[in-house]
Amino acid sequence: MERVPATELRPTQLYVSAEKLRGVLGWFDADDPEYGPLPAFRHEGEWYLADGHTRAFVAWLAGADRISVERDRTVRTEHDFGVYRQCIRWCAEAGVERVPDLRGRVVGAEAYERRWVERCRRAGEGD
Repeated sequence: MERVPATELRPTQLYVSAEKLRGVLGWFDADDPEYGPLPAFRHEGEWYLADGHTRAFVAWLAGADRISVERDRTVRTEHDFGVYRQCIRWCAEAGVERVPDLRGRVVGAEAYERRWVERCRRAGEGD
């Protein structure tokens, strides 16, 4: 496990689901933000979230300077890493390069499905 500065941890998604955000806010303790390490991977010398974007965002909102991550060693072998690379490009193009950049990008469930999940699905299908 490592503790990465929140301002150096890079997202691999453009949006945060409002539904997921409500769920995390329901259990998250801002006074003791211990939520377990988030899955992340190293790519081109940087830490990227493989999952846990909502938890990372809430931790940052609560003032966490560092976020606990655990290297996800399956991201390149059990997932389509080409889709992750595409997501990284989309994030860079949109200026979503650090966890704090997710502010203003919280969307409802339908918009999240349409704007993000379907987009990733199409990328995985090669469209």
